[in-house]
Amino acid sequence: MSINLQSYAQLLVCPACQSKLVVDGRSFVCRSEPCRLRYDVKDDIPVMLSEEAQPIALEDWAAIMAKATTRS
Repeated sequence: MSINLQSYAQLLVCPACQSKLVVDGRSFVCRSEPCRLRYDVKDDIPVMLSEEAQPIALEDWAAIMAKATTRS
């Protein structure tokens, strides 16, 4: 059984900067441009540790944000 990441995105915030998150595939991405961290979901558990998050290149982050706003 797979979790509904959209419902988690409404509840969780970025641990590094407390910004809202968007869902990108099977991960969460911070909405904050200066932060731009990706948090993976492993075995249906969001790994919300900033030291395990991956930074995203600005161009990739902008594309994710553009896609997220068209879905909203």
